[in-house]
Amino acid sequence: MRLISSTALLTAAALVPITAAAGTQTVLHSFLGEGAGDGDTPYAAPVMDAHGNLYGTTLYGGLYGAGIAYRLHRTSGGSWRETVLWSFGGSGDGSDPEGGVIVDKKGNLYGGTRFGGNQNCDGIGCGVVYELSPAGGGTWNETVLYQFPGMVHGGEGGPVASLTFDGKGNLYGTTTGDDTCGGGYDGTVFELKHTSTGWKKHELHDFCGSDGQAPAYGALVFDTTGNLYGTTGFGGAGGVGVVFELSPLGRGQWAFTAIHDFTQEEGGVADGGLTIDSTGNLYGAEADGGPNIDGAIYEFSPAGGGQWTENILHTFNGSPDGLLPFQNPEFDSGGNLFGTTYGGGNIGSCYDDCGTIYQLTPQGGGRWSESVVYNFASLGGGADGYQPVAGLVRDAVGNFYGATTKGGAVQGKRPCDCGAVFEFTP
Repeated sequence: MRLISSTALLTAAALVPITAAAGTQTVLHSFLGEGAGDGDTPYAAPVMDAHGNLYGTTLYGGLYGAGIAYRLHRTSGGSWRETVLWSFGGSGDGSDPEGGVIVDKKGNLYGGTRFGGNQNCDGIGCGVVYELSPAGGGTWNETVLYQFPGMVHGGEGGPVASLTFDGKGNLYGTTTGDDTCGGGYDGTVFELKHTSTGWKKHELHDFCGSDGQAPAYGALVFDTTGNLYGTTGFGGAGGVGVVFELSPLGRGQWAFTAIHDFTQEEGGVADGGLTIDSTGNLYGAEADGGPNIDGAIYEFSPAGGGQWTENILHTFNGSPDGLLPFQNPEFDSGGNLFGTTYGGGNIGSCYDDCGTIYQLTPQGGGRWSESVVYNFASLGGGADGYQPVAGLVRDAVGNFYGATTKGGAVQGKRPCDCGAVFEFTP
């Protein structure tokens, strides 16, 4: 792949609106980095609770340099203010939360860390699944629900992607290093079941390379009948990833099916997860897909008898339409797909490319048209952010939210280049 508790209240940078032909981008918060106790490098898009608050994580930063969990809430004046809910300490409480958080009905947050937890893994730690709960007075408590044992040879074993709830409040996720096949980074799919005596971990599938490898950045998704879908970035018959389905058989058993093995010719590295529509079609992104290996957006449609039909919706060309789409696209209410690319775009002065927000519009007959609706680093110094690994999430009124790993405006200070959270209104 080419891609590379204490509570602190920090005031967000001034809102930075950018008007483009197809919409408006607004920076809600620019991260200040470890020196200010704030976050640094958000890899996952934030999520919104029922009250309109945004929650997310950063990979680095915080009081100990091991990442944070944050909340953004709208003030009475219409601006957004950040609260650092938890600074990860890098030991028993976990470190390096690459995936975001999910919110239950009571307002508790759940997520995973790639490192931390069990310190017997070569001094690095193996990762945890955690819960953050409001404790009153603006403070939050963390509970470690599970500590991963790590790979056979030590190292990280925790989730890289966000977790997924089922209808009963059980948690599902993937790991890249906690495997039993000895391949180093094959990975697993797991369930954490909420029982009367605590949370119990159950392996749904252990990858061994030929059936997929390294299910990294994409969260799992359920269909209406309880089947789970996901992707891996590598492995499979072509070595560059698979789209897979896990179907419950009862008594804790699940059946694994490889829906598609990506090939070297079509590209792959499709570890950004999937979006499922109301009729069961799956949509995702290949970071190295297409003839120029700049990336592609694909769809798989159930064709009956366990068969699926693939349709490539768009292949990227770097400039001006973007390259390296890491995360799955999201629908708007009109059936259009929106997503981000890590690089590419039409800002010639941006170092190592800046990234885009793209829109895919259905044209009928399986054809889609692509347009770039925002170019990152449209502001000098990347004040609007650039290089978004994270995709987008949509609220109830049609706004999209995301995060960039770099850039952001910091008032009165030298730009931190620590990333930003933004809103995009088509």
